[in-house]
Amino acid sequence: MDVSERLDPRVASRRGWRAGMLALARNPAGSIYGTVLADSVLAVESERQTELRDLIYAELVSVLVYWLAHVYADFLGSPPSTSRRAGLHRLAETMGHEWSLVTASFFPLLAVLLAAAAGASVQTAALAGMWTGMAALVMWGEIAGRQSGRGTWASLAYGLVSGAFGLALILLRVLLH
Repeated sequence: MDVSERLDPRVASRRGWRAGMLALARNPAGSIYGTVLADSVLAVESERQTELRDLIYAELVSVLVYWLAHVYADFLGSPPSTSRRAGLHRLAETMGHEWSLVTASFFPLLAVLLAAAAGASVQTAALAGMWTGMAALVMWGEIAGRQSGRGTWASLAYGLVSGAFGLALILLRVLLH
């Protein structure tokens, strides 16, 4: 990168946005799990819930329980700690690392809230959340590819495969409902 690129605010803002997304997705695998979980809950609960608050409650509780179970399983599978303090430190690190599972679920949830605020029904808002989740899955897969050192095309392929999980959930919802 030459000096003019470093001084160009458009280049810096693109780098800043990308750096922000990478910070949010420190654990893209957790982000993929969280987004798939969020879309799954939206697919199932949107047909059962008639109130937006009930759909949001089901989404948040499901994601938090899954996150706790994931942290617990990871913690149980790790070698024993030398001390209680070391064990608590490892548990806190695991909770922080896996938190991306929760934060990733906010993208579909935000779309649900925005769609509902625009007047969409609970079912339509949930579908908007699922489409947003699919787009987020493409992004998380692409980020995972980049973080693992893959090139542009391989990273894009990772993103498309990740997005296919979201598309499969949307198709499943449409076929079953």
